[in-house]
Amino acid sequence: MKKILILCIMFLGIMQAKERIIVLDPASIETLFMLEANDQIIGIASLQHSNIYPEDKTSKIPSVGTFSNPSIEKIISLKPSLVILSSYSLNLKEKLDNFGIKNINLKAERINDIKDNIQILAKITQKEEQGKKLLQNFENRLKNLEKDPLNKSAIYLYSSKPLMAFNDNSLIADILRLIGIKNLSPKSDIARPVISAEYILKQNPDLLILGINANQHSLLNSNSLLKNTKAAKTDQIYTYKNTHILLRLSPKIIDRIKEFKSSLEKNQSSNLALKNSQL
Repeated sequence: MKKILILCIMFLGIMQAKERIIVLDPASIETLFMLEANDQIIGIASLQHSNIYPEDKTSKIPSVGTFSNPSIEKIISLKPSLVILSSYSLNLKEKLDNFGIKNINLKAERINDIKDNIQILAKITQKEEQGKKLLQNFENRLKNLEKDPLNKSAIYLYSSKPLMAFNDNSLIADILRLIGIKNLSPKSDIARPVISAEYILKQNPDLLILGINANQHSLLNSNSLLKNTKAAKTDQIYTYKNTHILLRLSPKIIDRIKEFKSSLEKNQSSNLALKNSQL
């Protein structure tokens, strides 16, 4: 009887044992914090040009190198039970497999992938109840984003030289649709297809939104045709410097989309006020 009791206690201990997770994907770090599973994170990959929510806590977690160049030596030294890879660290998979370190890569391409990843991470960390609540909250907030649509059309440029747009089957297209903007970029198997000034003029978007690799001055100087677009004529060419954070697929994306929408609204209002003052 005593042996059975000891075995039961050992079995329960194994079942309740927490993972020791190294996370190389910023979105997964944020999701784990929102699941209240951050005590299972023993190391992360740090970012050079932005922060990871919640910054006051993630900044104190040991780093295993940068997001684009994590160190296999540092990862091994922390003795993880699981490594969550990112799209930039898939080259580590074979090395981790060779050392017998369990690793996964979560799909992160479209809005709906966030829902799947919440459930996967909740199961891994034994936070199923928190996962259900987080998922419900995320779905409710997604629906709220559709209220008060902007009712505009746009092309979101990744770069201005060459002209590269986020395609119409991308995360950016999902985000634009959520806030009531029709994405006029083409559907393509290429994530960021090269397009022409002629194509943009033909689509004639209300807005031209520029990512961090696009520059308004060089855009119009190199592509004079674009001066004839509705966006240029109404001064609705807008640079959004936080594109890289907007593309981070964690539940925090809701707040970032709201901030993005607010920025667009403020840009339109300020341009309208400036034009009225000049009349």
